[in-house]
Amino acid sequence: MKKKLCGILLKLALVLFGAFLATFTVYMFNLENKLIYYVIRPFLNKHYDSQKRDRRIV
Repeated sequence: MKKKLCGILLKLALVLFGAFLATFTVYMFNLENKLIYYVIRPFLNKHYDSQKRDRRIV
């Protein structure tokens, strides 16, 4: 029973360490901002530029 519990805790620790490494890598390389700049922003620009405008700035 104790050996099974240690195995489960070891697997949980490895999963948590892997999640920490993934989030640390995202933070260190600023990947969330690069994703926004290269993927999301062009999509939003295309979306909003294609909308028909009902008001003009004078």
